[in-house]
Amino acid sequence: MRTVSILGCGWLGLPLAIDFTSSGYVVKGSTTSHQKLSFLKSIKIIPFQIILDPDLKGENLKSFFESDYLVINIPPQGKNNVEEFHLFQIKAIIEQLNNSYCRKIIFISSTSVYGNTNSEMDEDSPVKPETSSGKALVNVEEYLRSESDLNVTIIRFGGLIGEDRNPAHFFTGRKNIPGGNTPVNLIHQKDCIGIIKTIIENEIWNETINGVSLYHPTKKELYTKAASNLNLELPEFDDDIVPYKIILSKNVQKLLNYNFVYPNPLMMI
Repeated sequence: MRTVSILGCGWLGLPLAIDFTSSGYVVKGSTTSHQKLSFLKSIKIIPFQIILDPDLKGENLKSFFESDYLVINIPPQGKNNVEEFHLFQIKAIIEQLNNSYCRKIIFISSTSVYGNTNSEMDEDSPVKPETSSGKALVNVEEYLRSESDLNVTIIRFGGLIGEDRNPAHFFTGRKNIPGGNTPVNLIHQKDCIGIIKTIIENEIWNETINGVSLYHPTKKELYTKAASNLNLELPEFDDDIVPYKIILSKNVQKLLNYNFVYPNPLMMI
């Protein structure tokens, strides 16, 4: 049986772990909360409490990293220098990983590595992050690619929705919201899981993959429809365009041949 370790069983990591267990994988899952350990065990996930501060802290670390695959699913964080802190976290992970046989990693990144160029961006477009977290992710991506003895595929997700993230609640009842005609990038949780599983099941390594749905509605189109579907007070948008980027998931189709569950975000609501 194949084994996958998921570092970070949160909003995405937990349903991903559940999906892997239902597919017959042995799944090891990490959480920072001691209280969550019994819950993970109850749903057949081997639980580990792991904290990155930025060094690795936890029991049985060697056991956690002894897997066929590792999914790193922790966002950039840090009280002061986010860029430096997140890189230290990832280096601590790789240092521990080097004591195991695991050499296949999926790193969950973000489309925040791209700048707002008012144009389409694909995996071959230059990165130009405008936020501290985006800059942190670029540094980590570069570091992971430099580790030549590892097989790392990077997924840049953008605009995660699903489960308890319904866009209907984002702008309910607000007035004069700027950028009504600006295109948005979104992806449903189910498609995030589908893309990750497709990479592992087809052994797609040492690639960079954007994870965003194929269609890009305007902000007004999306949030008005979402609020209407739940009979909430409709938001009102200005008919202007603010700086944006349209993320193209070229490699999802080219390398994975993956069919989106929700190719159009308007289907998600």
